[in-house]
Amino acid sequence: MECAFKTKLTFSETDSAIIDGQSRILNWTYNHLLEFANKVKMTNEGTEKDLKTVFSKRGLRNQLPELKIKYSFLKSVHSSPLKNAALRLSEGIEAYQKSRKGKRKGKPMGWPKYRKWSEKYFSLLYDEPKKGFKVSGQKLSLSLGTNNDGKRLKVVGELETSPFSLDNQEIRNLRIKKDMGEYFAIFTVKRSPPAKKSQTRIIAFDPNHKNLAYGVDIDGMAIEIENPWFLKTRQKRIDLLKAKRDKCKRRSQLLESQSGKKYWRPSRRWLFFNKKLEMEYAKRRDQTKQFLFTFSHHLCRYYDVISVGDYTPRGGGINRGMRRAMNNESLIGRFKLTLGWVAQKSGKYADEWQERNSTKTCHRCQKKLEESLPPKIREWDCPNCHFHHIRDENAALNGLLQVSQKFKLPCSGHRSFEVNDRWALYFDGLGLACRSGV
Repeated sequence: MECAFKTKLTFSETDSAIIDGQSRILNWTYNHLLEFANKVKMTNEGTEKDLKTVFSKRGLRNQLPELKIKYSFLKSVHSSPLKNAALRLSEGIEAYQKSRKGKRKGKPMGWPKYRKWSEKYFSLLYDEPKKGFKVSGQKLSLSLGTNNDGKRLKVVGELETSPFSLDNQEIRNLRIKKDMGEYFAIFTVKRSPPAKKSQTRIIAFDPNHKNLAYGVDIDGMAIEIENPWFLKTRQKRIDLLKAKRDKCKRRSQLLESQSGKKYWRPSRRWLFFNKKLEMEYAKRRDQTKQFLFTFSHHLCRYYDVISVGDYTPRGGGINRGMRRAMNNESLIGRFKLTLGWVAQKSGKYADEWQERNSTKTCHRCQKKLEESLPPKIREWDCPNCHFHHIRDENAALNGLLQVSQKFKLPCSGHRSFEVNDRWALYFDGLGLACRSGV
C-alpha cells in the first residue's frame, strides 16, 4: 500500500539558488521539447521518425542524450528529474490524443502549452527508490548532475519533524516543489496495510448544500458536517481582487523575444493583483484540502463502512449567486473522492447509496409523498404514520437502511433505525470541534 507524505523543507540560501536553477533548466527542457513537437504537429514537416518521437510514450525522453551533447548545462541536472520533464510532456500529448478520440473521461484536454517558470514552479521528481536522494533523520541529501569537471553536485536540506520516521519506511519516490516561497518534500511511501476489522460500524450520509453532509450511524447517532467557514470569505476576497485586476491594462507593452516572437507584457499593477489572486487561490486550495482530509480521517477512525448519497450538483438554484455556490463552490464531489482515498489507505470501505426519493420517503413506514418537498421545508410530518421528520435526517436513515441491507446485517430487512443523539462537527481552522443538540 502506498501513501503520500508531505513535509516542509528548508535549504540554505546557496542551495536554494541551486535548486531554483535546476527547476529553471527542467522548465527550459520542457519548452524546448514542446517547440519541437509543435513544429512536427503544426507544419507537418516532420518525418515518420519525428512523428513517432512526438506521439510515442518515451520518444521525447529518448531525445535527452542528444540534447545533453548539444547543451552541456543539461548535465548539471540529475537524470531522473530530467527524464520526468520529458515524460510529463508526453503524458500531456497522450491525454490530448485520448480526449480527441473520446477515450478520456472528464473535461476536454487541449494541446500542451509553454510553461513560464516565474508563474509556476517546475517540480523535481526522483521516481526511483534510493536513487538520487537519501534520508537520514531530518536531513535530506539530493544528488544533482555533474559540473564541467565531471564532479557530482549535491545539496542538503532539513525536513520538518514528521509524524513517523522515514528511516523505517520504504520510500518509493520523492518530489521537490515550491509553493508560496517555501519548499516542500513529498514522499510516496510504501506501508503495510492495516489489519481489516469486521464491518460492524456503519454510517450513511446525505450530502446537500445547507451543510456538507448529514449522517446517521447504526447506533443511532446523527452527525451534521457543517460547510467550512472560510469558503465564502475566500470567495469574496477572490472576487474583489479579480475586479481590481480586470480594471488594469492587460496589454501594456509590446515586446519582442530573442527568437523574434512578439508578446504583450502586462502592466505592473495587473501583475501585482494577479500575484495576490494566485496567493488567495493557493490559500483556499490548502484550507480545503486540510478540511476534507481532516474529516475523512476522523470518519475512517471510527467507522468501518462509510456510505454517501449519490447526489451531484447539476445546475439548479433560484438565482445566479445560488447557482454559482451550488456548482462552483460545492465540496460534495471532492469530499467523496477524498473519503474514498483515505478509506482505501485505512483499510475501510467507502461507497455510495442511491438517493432517489430518499427525502420524501418515510423511513419508518416507507410511505412516499406524491410531490417532492421544496428546499425551504426542513421538517415535515408523515401523513401515514404521523411521525415528525427532519428532512436531512430522514434521508440519511433511508440511506442507512439501504447500506444495512447491502451488507446483510441482522434484521436489516425490517429494522427501523432511530436517532438517539445529535451532534454537529465543524472545522475551526486548527482542527475538529463539535457541539451537541443539533
